[in-house]
Amino acid sequence: GYQTYLAVQSGARDIEATIKEMESSGLRGLGGAGFPAGRKWRIVRGEMAPRLMAVNIDEGEPGTFKDRFYLEREPHRFLEGMLIAAWAVGIGKIYVYLRDEYAGLRALLAEELDALRAAFPQAPEIELRRGAGAYVCGEESAMIESIEGKRGQPRLRPPFVAEVGLFGRPTLEHNMETLYWVREIVERGAGWFASQGRHGRKGLRSFSVSGRVAKPGVHLTPAGITLRELIDEFCEG
Repeated sequence: GYQTYLAVQSGARDIEATIKEMESSGLRGLGGAGFPAGRKWRIVRGEMAPRLMAVNIDEGEPGTFKDRFYLEREPHRFLEGMLIAAWAVGIGKIYVYLRDEYAGLRALLAEELDALRAAFPQAPEIELRRGAGAYVCGEESAMIESIEGKRGQPRLRPPFVAEVGLFGRPTLEHNMETLYWVREIVERGAGWFASQGRHGRKGLRSFSVSGRVAKPGVHLTPAGITLRELIDEFCEG
């Protein structure tokens, strides 16, 4: 269900309080750049409407499968986080950029999005886009070029995507896993998420592990964990 999204939409939560919660949680972009998610929300919300949103699920790095793992098991959790982010930032339209090789996930997400549109006709328009298989489109500005129908190549900065992104509009760009944690933070509070982590980092981090380890798979660990700690403690050596 989408109870948390319904609660924020109904006015049970304040937009400013929600953005502050995200800032206090220490949640960072989990696509690799690590930019603070709450700060990104504030920056994009401060720009002129209409604002757009681009969700990066172009999981093309060799040996990476964490996004697929979570989406196959809990698509609602990601979709609800996406809707909450869109509500808080004032997003007019969402583009979900999915790796072309994930045909099974595309069918699953298409079905879930149809149900979501029927349940929430007032929600922003959501468009599911197929990635063309280019590894470089995992970079946010190259992904945006691809969504616009151009060759996927990174843009020069400034301007940044938050200011001039999709079709020249301010754009909130997030990796799937970043949005996956939004609902949990709203429900359990920033302190819960921020209390986890090691070596000066806050929160949780997922790793795709394969190869010569005793326990391969997706491992959820404290953020800031070292490679040795990941292998010894979570992969059992």
